[in-house]
Amino acid sequence: MKFQQWRSIIFILFLLVLVSIIGYAVEVSVPTRAPKLSNTYTPLTQPTPQKIGSYDVLGNTIDRATADQLLQTEEGRVQLAPENGAIAITKDLIDLGRDAFYRETFGNEYFFGVGFPRLAGFMG
Repeated sequence: MKFQQWRSIIFILFLLVLVSIIGYAVEVSVPTRAPKLSNTYTPLTQPTPQKIGSYDVLGNTIDRATADQLLQTEEGRVQLAPENGAIAITKDLIDLGRDAFYRETFGNEYFFGVGFPRLAGFMG
């Protein structure tokens, strides 16, 4: 074989090895859970009030004290029933919403990060 052919083969092999090394070093990560609050801007800004124990009735918030009073009457229990559009605000519901915000897509966007954790030593 001529020197030109060997040179082309060596160049292609070099590119293949280089791409393999970069592919190994680059980590494409898809979020598996919502980030910790300490890794977001929430500690630096004013977070929304977590009104656990309150109810949302078709977009209208009923605070915890009012909800407790309503739940003591039959009419109030009917008003705060899920069949009437009431949703109890719980810690699990807030966590579910947070998880959905960070992990789920509408099918038309991609949420991923690219980093070099093996080269940098860590990725936060």
